[in-house]
Amino acid sequence: MIRLLLSCFVLCIAWFAAPPANALICSLGGCSCDVNATAIHFDNINPLNGAQSAQGDVTVDCTGVAELFPTMTVRIQSGLYGTISSRQMRSAAGDLLGYNLYTTSQGGIIWGNGTTGTTVVVSGGLLAIGHWSVNRSVYAVVSPTIATKPGTYTDTVTIRIDW
Repeated sequence: MIRLLLSCFVLCIAWFAAPPANALICSLGGCSCDVNATAIHFDNINPLNGAQSAQGDVTVDCTGVAELFPTMTVRIQSGLYGTISSRQMRSAAGDLLGYNLYTTSQGGIIWGNGTTGTTVVVSGGLLAIGHWSVNRSVYAVVSPTIATKPGTYTDTVTIRIDW
């Protein structure tokens, strides 16, 4: 009887103490994570050449981690001038140019926030003790039209990590 009660007590502790999905387990000092992204630059584009692709990287770097098979969810928001399904860059003159961010180099799956577009679960390594870093590529496609005016177009997106 005592053995059965002790097993139930241990299972109850494990049930209530279990971290949420994709949560990092932190050491006693706690966790801290930073996310950085490289700017995505398109070369000089010519609307007569059609869509053009480019690539950037998202790096997540965490300290204070004590995790077996560490993972987290990365979400990319809409940007300043469009929606997730139809992101826009803007020139200083106010002209807009459509682009989007994808999870693969083939496109097709828009990297979004989970409500619109998909999120990406990043993982890396078998065991992380103290420090964990993972890098993931972001693929972008710009779609100029004949009506696209010359200029420098920019946008800023927010990247959120859930851990």
